[in-house]
Amino acid sequence: MTISVSYEAALGAYSVSDYLTDWALGFNTAGHGSSNTGGFSNGSLSGDQYSTHGANNSDYAFIADSNTSNGLHYVFNPALPASHNENHYLWGSLDNVQLGTGLGGGNGSDFTLDAFKVAFNGLDLSAAQGAGRVGNDVQNVIYSLMQGNTSALETVLNNLLDDFGLSTANTFDEISAGLAAHATATTTDVALVGVQDVAQDWALAA
Repeated sequence: MTISVSYEAALGAYSVSDYLTDWALGFNTAGHGSSNTGGFSNGSLSGDQYSTHGANNSDYAFIADSNTSNGLHYVFNPALPASHNENHYLWGSLDNVQLGTGLGGGNGSDFTLDAFKVAFNGLDLSAAQGAGRVGNDVQNVIYSLMQGNTSALETVLNNLLDDFGLSTANTFDEISAGLAAHATATTTDVALVGVQDVAQDWALAA
């Protein structure tokens, strides 16, 4: 498994945990306004990107991304109650999550974020068709982000970073240095991306 962390240079001294807290406060919960209301980048119930912005005109947003074309799927079964475990859930492969502000794109193009951008790549989460909600890491991470809750994502990140003696308590710069040092020693295990731009868009109806 390969994990990489991308971020704006100005965020280097932030701990990942502090960044997630600030993002969650800004996002609050998913918004459904007149634009960028959330959805898949290509297709109504499937795609390789999903994103939405926060409520009450919040500029904060997230992008969930699969490395597989059409790799994320949303199940809606009108024959089942909305609260049913096998209704209103996501399955597929979730490889990358991008957080930031200023959601753009969509309508067949990749989604973008303008500022306060970070990307966590190499999450390598998957759920099979029929997985339902319970015990489904893909559903847990994305739906939690829609609620402005970063705890599921943070748990995944800590599980991955622990292999390198790191955690979300470390700053972005410390994580970059730690991953780079490990990559030098074992070039097949870790890929490090420095500062990068972020993009994507989608929302889940519950």
